[in-house]
Amino acid sequence: MAEESASALEHRRNGQAPLVGLSRHGPAREGRSPRPDHRRERRHAPGVARPAREGRVVTTPDLPDDFPPGLALDFGQVSRAGVYNDLLGGKSATAADRETAQAITAASPDAPAVARENFRFAGRAASWAVRRFGIRQVFDIGVGIVDDVPLDSVESCVRAVAPDATVLAFDNDPVVLVHARALRRGYGGVLRGDVRDLDTIFQNPGLAHPDLVGRIDLSQPAVVVLAAVLHFVEDPAAVMAGLRERLAPGSVAIVSHATTSHTGEDRVGAMTAAYERGASSIVFRPEEEIAALADGWEIVRPPGLVPVQGWSVDGTYHGEPYETVRVVGMAAVLPGASATVEVARGVG
Repeated sequence: MAEESASALEHRRNGQAPLVGLSRHGPAREGRSPRPDHRRERRHAPGVARPAREGRVVTTPDLPDDFPPGLALDFGQVSRAGVYNDLLGGKSATAADRETAQAITAASPDAPAVARENFRFAGRAASWAVRRFGIRQVFDIGVGIVDDVPLDSVESCVRAVAPDATVLAFDNDPVVLVHARALRRGYGGVLRGDVRDLDTIFQNPGLAHPDLVGRIDLSQPAVVVLAAVLHFVEDPAAVMAGLRERLAPGSVAIVSHATTSHTGEDRVGAMTAAYERGASSIVFRPEEEIAALADGWEIVRPPGLVPVQGWSVDGTYHGEPYETVRVVGMAAVLPGASATVEVARGVG
């Protein structure tokens, strides 16, 4: 028989059962295993970032599987998604994001209103394309952090007209992904993808997930949403050409882009500087250059390329005009499908 410890002997002398283990539930009796300490078993749900104070770098093993182990989430860095979230009226922006958003708004007081109109445009145009052409797969690229935005997302707009549609969100920002995967349950999936490398989207291993089998078919038309994305890309023409090569005929690209046309140079310069101070880069382009991105596509007319607050095929949607910043949008169809639509190349 094993020799008893001094504490066990003392308990036996006092007529008490010897201690065989300790837990937060108190002493365990002889012959019984100690009750488990559930505090040790509590772990963050997969894909949810641990809470962090603003300005701190947090390394968490609970990031999505397609990110390198030990990747650091720096909540002190400005995130384009966080800035956009703040402009949209969301609550997920950090102090650094809010500071950049305030600088943008100081340069362009219309920036928050135009951001909201851009968000509405994306949902309105995507749902129109799904309804008009019977498309049932939508890729929302550069989705951002919009879970707490008081507006209808692309997913909710699409599902309102096509409940059987699958909407996949893509982003290359790990902070965006941990937000979206934890909170945005309506999406068919949220995958890591970078518009500058389209193979990360169209050859993404996540497309083979069992939940998506039979729901994503790249041989069939798709709607691709690029809302306020291409003005952050150095070569947007290459992106549009790459989409043209990868998508099936009849696919639709929903594009919006900040423009220099009819916008004062001082405003454009101030907004560009605000983004650059936030460690980001934005390129405002003239409308003619934005329309040229649809080379090889057919721009839907009406309405053509117009300010996002005025985009609607039937002419029933009219937003307020804005002077201090302009974002224009278009829907472009990849030719070759049997469906017919009145289209034109050029500025609408």
